[in-house]
Amino acid sequence: MVQATNKKTAQAKTARIKPATTVAAGGNSETTTGSGVLDLHDGTSRMRLGQGGQQLEQRIVNQVLYQKPPAASGQLPEGKSWMKVDLQRLNRSQGAGGPTMSDPANSFAYTKSLSEKDVRKVGEETVNGVSTTHYRVDLDLSKPAEGDSAQERKLRAQLGDDVPVDLWIDEDGLTRRQQIRMTVKDTAQTGGTGARQAQAKVVMDFSGFATDVEVAAPPAADTVDMTDKVSGRSGTSSQTN
Repeated sequence: MVQATNKKTAQAKTARIKPATTVAAGGNSETTTGSGVLDLHDGTSRMRLGQGGQQLEQRIVNQVLYQKPPAASGQLPEGKSWMKVDLQRLNRSQGAGGPTMSDPANSFAYTKSLSEKDVRKVGEETVNGVSTTHYRVDLDLSKPAEGDSAQERKLRAQLGDDVPVDLWIDEDGLTRRQQIRMTVKDTAQTGGTGARQAQAKVVMDFSGFATDVEVAAPPAADTVDMTDKVSGRSGTSSQTN
């Protein structure tokens, strides 16, 4: 059931999602929560995300992330209301395991990389009124590396050897809740020695399967490309700040 849940859930095509991402580093902890809709095949999504009383709108269209911060935040140049981050370009510069993995709208794809060993049944639990079975398993980091040994070593350097995943699966085999815990190391900025690290936990609840997902990119004139700026930062934030 655990190995099949990604495929069965993806067969529903779309879902409503409620993500919650907690990042702890240097004695500080921040939690981002949100709600929205997600295309389970290609990652197209639309969400509202909030942290510390501030909210922003986020869209992902064709592997490009768009975020609309609060108007008074001063984060964008005058005349621009959306920041744009090309996730494919960002991943090429940082490698797998960076922002794409940390972003809640994309983390569902990692259930395709579950280990086939040591699947543990935790117990029977109710999630948002639905009866589920709670399982715990690790990611098999060789799978997202797709046979590239250098990429696998980079993943392990960034995330460690153990990336535990908790899944709450209903009687139809659909994922109702997913939790991924990571220790993300920022090796790029430290040359691999004394790397800064953060503890990240991404929880995502699924409901309303087969809901309509209509998401369009903002007008190009309203966006500013921040991919190069973001690529120099740690990929631990779900908001890609």
